[in-house]
Amino acid sequence: MAKNNQKVEHRGGKRAGAGRKPETLSQTQVAEFERAAKAMAKEHGKSLQDIVLAFAYDDEIPTKDRLAASKLYWDKSVINVSEGGEADKKAGPAVYLPKQRPVLKSV
Repeated sequence: MAKNNQKVEHRGGKRAGAGRKPETLSQTQVAEFERAAKAMAKEHGKSLQDIVLAFAYDDEIPTKDRLAASKLYWDKSVINVSEGGEADKKAGPAVYLPKQRPVLKSV
């Protein structure tokens, strides 16, 4: 008589919070846009940045259009710097000598 030699599963199945997190709609849209932009750049040999910067540096188009292209490139590709937040506060060093910070005790 042959026995059924299958192992019993003891891992407990799916757990809450396990697995890939769902993407937001904006993340999905950005990913789709980037895929389309890369495909068009490959097809035409120029990226969107190249095209916008070509407008910005073209002396033959009106100045207002050159400024619009420059602003578009600047606003969408350069990270905005904000000042006055938590990162700007002087935190000081993370390690102190005992004389500089009397709360610490020597070990």
